[in-house]
Amino acid sequence: MDVELPEVGVHDRVRVDVVDYPGAVSGSATGSVLLAPPPPGVPWRPEEAPVVDAWFAEEAAEAVALDPWHAAGFRGQGVRIAVFDVQWFNAELLAEELGDHQTHDCELTRSCDVPMDTLRPRYSFEEGAHGVACAEVVHDLAPDAELHLVRVDGPTSLENAADWAVRNDIDLVSMSMSFFNNSFYDGSGTVADAAGHMAEGGTLLVTSAGNYATEHWVGEWSDPDQDGWMDFPWGSSYLPVYFGAGAGLGYVTWDEFSRCGRNDFDVYAVNRDGEWVGASEGVQDADADACTPLERIGLRTDEEDWYWLRIRRKAGAGGVRVAVLARGGTVYDAQPGGLADPASSMAPWVVGAVRASEYAFGAPEFFSSYGPTHGGFYKPDVAGPDGLSSRVFGTTGFYGTSAATPAVAGTLAVLMSARPDLDARAAADLLGANALDARSPGMPPDPGVGAGRVRLWDLADEGAPGCEAGGGAMIAAPLLWWGRFRRRSACPR
Repeated sequence: MDVELPEVGVHDRVRVDVVDYPGAVSGSATGSVLLAPPPPGVPWRPEEAPVVDAWFAEEAAEAVALDPWHAAGFRGQGVRIAVFDVQWFNAELLAEELGDHQTHDCELTRSCDVPMDTLRPRYSFEEGAHGVACAEVVHDLAPDAELHLVRVDGPTSLENAADWAVRNDIDLVSMSMSFFNNSFYDGSGTVADAAGHMAEGGTLLVTSAGNYATEHWVGEWSDPDQDGWMDFPWGSSYLPVYFGAGAGLGYVTWDEFSRCGRNDFDVYAVNRDGEWVGASEGVQDADADACTPLERIGLRTDEEDWYWLRIRRKAGAGGVRVAVLARGGTVYDAQPGGLADPASSMAPWVVGAVRASEYAFGAPEFFSSYGPTHGGFYKPDVAGPDGLSSRVFGTTGFYGTSAATPAVAGTLAVLMSARPDLDARAAADLLGANALDARSPGMPPDPGVGAGRVRLWDLADEGAPGCEAGGGAMIAAPLLWWGRFRRRSACPR
């Protein structure tokens, strides 16, 4: 099909599973990152940059009831907390907002022991202060915690950062980023492995659910008329997606990350006049050096309107689950499961967002991603407030699961300073069990807020409320708990 391909706008870094590969710009204990594909014969895959999970809205009030705890002297002391992020521009110029802290560059060195240069971003996608805003929220809520700012700009540097966190006995990591196209979002892959490594080493990853609830569709490959085009449940081979004017971006993946090449799909897009406005015709070949069950399609969206995606089987027999993520769009008949990595895995504590001004009774934000994941895990685990005041984003506020995540991480740090007998996982159990709108024991989590909205209890109570107040945050899947990732529990079963 002769279609002019729009610019997709993906950074051209690639990963090879070769340690210390000549000419690498960074590396880890298991591989190296290059700025171009290696010579033929060396297997490689794209090194996707993470995406920050930030939205912007009006300022909202503090919602997690921290003031009495601060007044009682519980301010995060004794807790080591790190913020992993890709955007740290000008962090050193905002030191008064962050207090005493250390910085670590996990892209330049495997050890992460080199401080970040926040005045000269290395890549264009690092320009911005999203990480500074997240760290600001953590410091505001837990001002006496030991704070570390960590540069993570891809799966390889995340591997380094996970190793660093375990080596240095970091209690909590707050990460408001999503990694796309490294797995079928089922708890497998390199990003999920990094999250699991931290959990097994005693570091709790508190991560954002993402803002993709309206952008996701997933279903089984279906082609009853055998014309080679995927048919959707409404009897059409067209998937409607609403995009704003300018440009659109879609990811189509299928469940063959461990056996790529069995199917080869192409993706096309048309406008309401039937004109082709985008196409992706990548080759999935099991014998090639690089094979990923992914088509990344850029659309020319000249005006805000509905557009239609079509998926064609170029080779193979189908028989797989197919997922569509329309970045920045709205998918017709959007399906649960719009969680990317690592929120789609079992190990992290995953945070959804509820507007702070409506925190006690409000519904989750319409964009806040929720499960079950493609692997069957119930996520998020809890919800936190967004619409927070921020020096970085000014009086418009800090919005999205990006804001909710450091708010929950900071709250956890305060609880841990009040209960030094608890490790991070046990503190999370206790906080989830006593969340607003907590689930009754044995009940499944709420799809949007998990165990409930995180909020500290009245210090006038005799000790901590009992765990019978709610079901806790320990349900991660229909038949799976946090299992091997749990240690001491404040809420035994």
